[in-house]
Amino acid sequence: MNTHLNRMLFSRAFVKVSACVVLSAGCLPVAAYAESNGAPVVETVLQKKAISGKVVDSKGEAIIGANIMEKGTTNGTITDFDGKFSLNVSAKRVIVISYIGYKSVEIPVAQIKSGGKITLKEDTEIMDEVVVVGYGTQKKATLTGSVSQVGGEDLKKVAAANLTNTLAGKTAGIIANTRSGEPGEDNADILIRGKGTLGSTSPLIVVDGIADRSFSHLNPEDIESISVLKDASAAIYGARAANGVILVTTKRGKEGKVSVNYNGSYSISQPTRIPEMLNAYQYGTYVNEYDADPRHSQPGITYSDEVLEHYKNHDDPVNYPDTNWWDEVAKDWAGKTQHSLSISGGTDKVSFYTSAQYMWQDAIYKNSAQDYKQFQLVSNLDAKISKSVRFSLDILGRQEQRKRGIYSTPYLFTYFLSTFPGSAPYYPNGLPRVGYDGITRNAAIMVTDLPGSNNYTNNILNIKPLLHIDLDFITEGLYAEGYAAIDYTFSDGKQINQPYDLYYYDNATQEYQNKRSDTGQISLNDWATRYSTITLNGRIGYERTFNDVHKVNAFVAYEQSKYNYHTLSGYRTNFLSNTLMDLFAGSDVPADKDNGGYSDATARVNFFGRVNYSYKDKYLAEVTMRYDGSMNFAPGHRWGLFPSFSLGWVMSEEKFFEPVKPYVDFLKLKASWGQMGNDNISAYQYLSQYAFTGTGAYFGSGDGAALNKGFYLTRTANPLVTWETANTTNLGFSASFLNGMFSLDFDWFKSKRRDILITRSASIPAYSGLVLPAENLGKVNNSGVEIVASYRDRAGDFEWGITGNFTYAENKVVYMDEAVATPEWQRTTGNPIDGLVLYKALGIYQNQEQVDNTPHMDNAAPGDLIYQDTNGDGTITWDDAIRLNESATPKIVGGFYQFHFLFLA
Repeated sequence: MNTHLNRMLFSRAFVKVSACVVLSAGCLPVAAYAESNGAPVVETVLQKKAISGKVVDSKGEAIIGANIMEKGTTNGTITDFDGKFSLNVSAKRVIVISYIGYKSVEIPVAQIKSGGKITLKEDTEIMDEVVVVGYGTQKKATLTGSVSQVGGEDLKKVAAANLTNTLAGKTAGIIANTRSGEPGEDNADILIRGKGTLGSTSPLIVVDGIADRSFSHLNPEDIESISVLKDASAAIYGARAANGVILVTTKRGKEGKVSVNYNGSYSISQPTRIPEMLNAYQYGTYVNEYDADPRHSQPGITYSDEVLEHYKNHDDPVNYPDTNWWDEVAKDWAGKTQHSLSISGGTDKVSFYTSAQYMWQDAIYKNSAQDYKQFQLVSNLDAKISKSVRFSLDILGRQEQRKRGIYSTPYLFTYFLSTFPGSAPYYPNGLPRVGYDGITRNAAIMVTDLPGSNNYTNNILNIKPLLHIDLDFITEGLYAEGYAAIDYTFSDGKQINQPYDLYYYDNATQEYQNKRSDTGQISLNDWATRYSTITLNGRIGYERTFNDVHKVNAFVAYEQSKYNYHTLSGYRTNFLSNTLMDLFAGSDVPADKDNGGYSDATARVNFFGRVNYSYKDKYLAEVTMRYDGSMNFAPGHRWGLFPSFSLGWVMSEEKFFEPVKPYVDFLKLKASWGQMGNDNISAYQYLSQYAFTGTGAYFGSGDGAALNKGFYLTRTANPLVTWETANTTNLGFSASFLNGMFSLDFDWFKSKRRDILITRSASIPAYSGLVLPAENLGKVNNSGVEIVASYRDRAGDFEWGITGNFTYAENKVVYMDEAVATPEWQRTTGNPIDGLVLYKALGIYQNQEQVDNTPHMDNAAPGDLIYQDTNGDGTITWDDAIRLNESATPKIVGGFYQFHFLFLA
């Protein structure tokens, strides 16, 4: 049987449908219509020509089901079981021959020889795709590690103000949860392959080779790709790679004509779940039912029948209002707009990419004090100074402006969602009311800037010059490269508290009394912070192919970084006016002013290298070593070695695989092991730390008495604290079927985390008085599988495809610090990290006899839940609660993220 028979089962099928338009001379096929200068042109039937041929691949084998289309028309056919075709076409037309997994060809009809062969070459675009890895790039076909990559075009399809929210569902292994919609503060919590530690779970973020740069507020238009390193491929980042690494690469200019691109959008968002609020009558009725329960010892009921009738009838809005506080405080929609302009281009000597962006994002509150504005400028320049010397300069500048009220978002939501519905934000005459309990808090006013404002600005400047020198004069393929990166951020802000108008209606005098004097005084908190990171990197590399068989790519590098932080703040109150809000204008009385400030610094030094080797792109190997030092740890414990090894075998390149090649055109097996670290704790935990007491004590007597400040221990030293380590194993394969129509990637992984940096919080009771540092205590195992599958196809001028991913990850705590008295059924050890400890409900008490005859909580009554007596002691206490292995971290995640349907003509 022909080897392409199986392909035909998955290829396109065409049914030729005849259609015509009526002309005075008779019926002319619709396919004879073409477009010329925007107007229809009719060709005569006399120009038709019969063509035939055979479509084969590079090995001469017939291709079944290949598309033969007359370009610009619907006239077409497919090849038969022998790869042959015949078609009547217009003599002056062009024929397009295409098949999935092969490069399409276009041939003028006049050049087609009757019965001749037409050869299609394999389209290796997918396997030739270049993937960004740590400190370099690799071809996807020869990649031995587990690396996922998302293109910038896919990220732009998600109308998110924060780039961290665009990764969910885009690639296997990523869990991204956004727990805030606050403008400018909507970062997603990102996990790579679930949770594998009891400590910090944040992955390392690397933007254009520089660690710890944030990518959340980058312009999506500037992103070339985002790569996720999930296994030993991340070990090149050593002591910071245990939670995985996310590599962000921005766009660069390319040789060619200058290109100008504008992108503008306006989008709206709304809450996905809105709580259903009780009205005042429902609330009052519920409270009365609670009061009527004899167990609550409430003398009488709270709301009389008369009050409930007022709430029900809405006949006295001054004294008995009825308010849905969500509707009073929140809008239905919040808007976001962004505008971006980029210019790129270049010559063989100089290329550039420059972009500017403006973005504004609104909050969900009515009359909101909140919004977020962003201004961003990016410039990436590449210059070829000589044949062997290249220079690049990357500059990013961004200003982030955040406007806020004086109340935090968690506090606001907690307050207005729990506010009594029998109160209101305004009186019928429009005056703002005091709170229902007589105090000055009114949720509809609290979300505005009337009580004050808290506005702050971040100014970010990132600069990275890079110099690359080819050293071919020493030996072919040798090069040296170095860069220096300066990341500078300056932030400043002011929080202004001020009195505002709220009114109380006095029924006795029938007057509205302004409670402005009870809403506070004018005060100012003024602060400024600066922090910077300087990174220096130098490496020597070697990349060469010998006899088109042996490929070597290797480098050794040195890197150091130093981080500095400083903040200063001042506070004053009792301003005479809010017209001039600077510290000097406030009260100079010592009790009315304060100030503060502190500094921090940390540094790292790294030596690392990598060797990649491949034989005929068939046998693949990679070795990395990294030797890291961190000042977070004491001398003698600062340095750690982090190795990794990975192997790959492209089985489809073996001779014995030839019979299967028509069906499975690519198959690569891969395996990796790596050791990575985590040093994400506060610095100086190897030293005992002290702080001054707030007041101090007087020593001496009479005129000689003086106030002396004392100090106390804030943290006990741990001179042995060091790296947290993760040993990660990954086994998998990559496969492509039917010449690229289908592709499948599978990975099984297991990570054993040891020496986890946590604080001992259970085995030593709080009354001991010890304030403990982080220790290398915990042990966690994490394992699972990842699957990425895709399908793509083409028919004539149409192309379509879809890609999906699936991840399953489950962790288990091998050891953590727990109190000795903790019951076995409540222990975290042996269970997932963030399970829940809850009472197990067995049902509902139906009568008092059932209550009396079963273990129950004090004051239990019919209608209450029946709880399981886990320890069998006849009473229900907290010791009866059990652990449930359910959490907010999903074990299974997946998504479809590349559905496309393109018209290519």
